[in-house]
Amino acid sequence: MIFERGLEGLTCRPESVLTVGTFDGVHLGHRVILSDIIQRANNSNGLSTLVTFDPHPREVLLNQLLPRLTTVEERADVLASLGLGRMIVLPFTEKFSEMSAEEFVTELLVKRIGLQSVVVGHDHRFGKGRKGNIELLASMGEQYGFDVNVVGPQTEGGVVVSSRKVRHALQEKGDVSLAAQFLDRPYCLTGTVIRGDARGQGLGYPTANLALLDPQKVVPAHGIYAVSVQTSDARKGGMMSIGTRPAVKESTGVHLEVHLFDFNDSIYGEELTVHFLQRIREERYYPSMAMLQAAMREDEIICKQVLEQTHRHTVPPG
Repeated sequence: MIFERGLEGLTCRPESVLTVGTFDGVHLGHRVILSDIIQRANNSNGLSTLVTFDPHPREVLLNQLLPRLTTVEERADVLASLGLGRMIVLPFTEKFSEMSAEEFVTELLVKRIGLQSVVVGHDHRFGKGRKGNIELLASMGEQYGFDVNVVGPQTEGGVVVSSRKVRHALQEKGDVSLAAQFLDRPYCLTGTVIRGDARGQGLGYPTANLALLDPQKVVPAHGIYAVSVQTSDARKGGMMSIGTRPAVKESTGVHLEVHLFDFNDSIYGEELTVHFLQRIREERYYPSMAMLQAAMREDEIICKQVLEQTHRHTVPPG
């Protein structure tokens, strides 16, 4: 996949079949559009192209950081796996936000990026004040000789899929199973292993404490989760705790701790990517460490069952 970042050095490719948007999460709705542009590009000897932005336009327009489902790098990995031909990441600044809808099409899409056709969602808006719409895009397509194609909303279980609904499922409910349905893959977080207070070791469940590489990434609701973890050289099953550790009086802030099954290596300083499979339970207070330890044993049993079911469903017999 061709990766281009920034306005400088953009390659004009008139054969591009493109779409425009943030595409945070690259969920099922996004994938319908991506599949469309990839197929159209294949049929016309064109180049499937996504024009996206960093930071998210709402961060600039609202002057606040927003939680995100994917970093630019994570998006690029997913897009490459889907067969996209080119990803263009444009810096969204206050100056950029002042570009009118007409300028956006003429100066950027037509003159700088190039296109033979564009595919957008049914509610696509663009340009200053989001004044550009599908009708304007179609009119300008007639003027500059590119086709405009519109994709309707994608539903899953009767629900229209959107990045906002994925975030809600994760942040408000910890429903990582629903999020995985919307994303067509497990949601993941990547962090660096830092030193904790070794309380898990004393309970028989040593944990890797994670500091997120991207603090803007959405963190699922507090609770216990069955997870699959990618280390530097292995993929291991485990269970993860997200929360305030109510059993520890002096604990402050939110802690992300993962226990890897059948794993005893020292991994301080390593990066781990945690893939969330299922929420096991909410975070609870236990009056004694013995009761907490008993609960963790039950969590381990359930998590291993989830991992076994996941392995059975994803690995073909052979």
